[in-house]
Amino acid sequence: MDNSNLYSKLLEAPKDAPVFLSPKLEADFILKAYRFGLFPWTSNPVTWWCPDPRCVLYPDEIHIQKNMKKFINLYEVRLDYDFLKLITFCRDTRQQSWIDNDFIQTYNELFQQGHVHTLELYDQNEFVGGIYGLIIGKVFFGESMVSLKKNVSKIAMIKLCKLLMPYDFIIDCQIYNKHLDFMGAKNIPRKQFLDIVKEKCEQKSGFENFKKLTIQS
Repeated sequence: MDNSNLYSKLLEAPKDAPVFLSPKLEADFILKAYRFGLFPWTSNPVTWWCPDPRCVLYPDEIHIQKNMKKFINLYEVRLDYDFLKLITFCRDTRQQSWIDNDFIQTYNELFQQGHVHTLELYDQNEFVGGIYGLIIGKVFFGESMVSLKKNVSKIAMIKLCKLLMPYDFIIDCQIYNKHLDFMGAKNIPRKQFLDIVKEKCEQKSGFENFKKLTIQS
């Protein structure tokens, strides 16, 4: 199936159900799938989703509450520091999680290849939370976040937005929730999202090394 046919099929796909199934996760296929707005949600078998509408966040539209300002610089930010620790906490802090050993192994492979990136927060060398996702072009495909202390997930999202703001990125938040909405995320039609991703995934990120980025005040 060529790209145009796949695009048309996705526009007709279920709005709130898996688009298709695959027997296992494969790093190369994941990179291709994200470019078409697909992401894996469960495994054994792997379910691939492309929901309509799609929740996105533009970094310059991040909403920072007044009472958050005193917490924003409370923790040390580390980029691409300890992916395995972050994703393991993402799994272990949920009663039910789609993150299994195969998921961790595959996404660690993508991390080692330089496709997956993390923003982690530390309190005196103690890991307290963070967020990870894939970067393709000017899209940050958010996968999961974890918060071991109050407000840490909010701080991580704020820091990520500040980090990416100069580079005209869009953050894919996948599924809407009130927490994301409160921070400035919004739902857009699937067609609009796919058009944005098609354009932005072909653009250069604007930086050479995510790990060496600095957050502008």
